[in-house]
Parts: sequence; C-alpha cells; structure tokens
Amino acid sequence: MQFETTTRLFYSKFPYKAVMTHESFDVDEYYTNMKLMLEWLRTLPKSEYQMRHDKNIQLFFKKRKDLEKTVNKFGKWVKQIFEPLNKKHYEYLMQNKDTVTRNRLFWNRYPYKITFGCHTDIDKAVDWFNNFFTDKDPQRFRFGSSLHQLIKEKERWRSYWCNPVLYLTDHDDVMLCKLALSSHIIKIESAVTFDQFKEKSNG
Repeated sequence: MQFETTTRLFYSKFPYKAVMTHESFDVDEYYTNMKLMLEWLRTLPKSEYQMRHDKNIQLFFKKRKDLEKTVNKFGKWVKQIFEPLNKKHYEYLMQNKDTVTRNRLFWNRYPYKITFGCHTDIDKAVDWFNNFFTDKDPQRFRFGSSLHQLIKEKERWRSYWCNPVLYLTDHDDVMLCKLALSSHIIKIESAVTFDQFKEKSNG
C-alpha cells in the first residue's frame, strides 16, 4: 500500500482518497468483499463520500474514520491512500478549496497561476498584457511559454492545445487580471508549500 499526501481537495470537497484495484486471484472473495463494501457505503450520507470507477476504484471521503474503515476492512485491495499532512494542513485545505499544496511554489517563486482558454479570443487581449506588464519584473510575473508566444506573434498567433498561462506574485495583480480578463480565464490556482504545515522542531 502506497501512502500519499493530499495536495488539494478532490472534487473541491474531499480531503481523503483510497485507490483500490479491481483485480484478484480469488474472484469470489473479491466480489464478496466489494458487495460488502458497497452495502457499507450505502449507509453513509451521500454527501460524505463519492466513488469513481475506471481502471481502478477510487473512493473519496470527507472523514478520516471512513478512510480508516476502508483500509481496515478492505485493505487487501487498497493500492494507495491520500490524506492531508496533518491537522493544520487539513484545516487549511478545507478553508481554501482552490489551493494546491506543493513542494515548491510555481517556478519556485510564484504563488498564483492563471490559466487562459486558447479558444476564447485571448489573442485580442495582447495589448492589455503589454500595457499592464510594462516593468518586465520577473519578481512580479512570468509568462508561460504559450502566453509568451501569443504576445510575441500577436495577430499571427494560432491557438494550440496548450492553454496560455500567467504566473503572479501579488494577489492584487490576480484580482486586476480577473476583472479585465474574466471571459478568458479558465481557472485561477494558488499554491502553498508543505513546509508551511510541517511541525517545527525545538532543536
């Protein structure tokens, strides 16, 4: 069984996840236990869990006790579990649902990342980028490669599969971008590092 740290809430609401295989040498034992598991899941409030079934079975939980029960009763088929680093990390994730936890900030510097749609006429906003980011200060912002290409080529730019991305340091800049370019923005992500939640030693 592999243990992983949750980096962001699953489906913006679940801090815990168990990944289960649906293969077994003993098919009868496997299906008997999966039936028992489904019966148990039906006793939980629907808002407390979610199941996804593709090449693996993924169970998402709001409460750690339900993750623990999955591991204790059906651990033979659990391949991976995800949970927050500690209580402090759990509380932060629950209060900041669009935040991703990373070993480092984006490009080891930027806490914010804005992703724009490549099919939203974003090329028409090139002048706005040039007028807003006049200082060329890498401490303040960084254009992702696709956004840099868009600004460089302007009207000759053609959309590709890669959505333009902008990295920012200051939350005020994020809000100004949101006001000016809301129709082009797919998502805004903020990042914090795991170091923020690690217990500090007294030594």
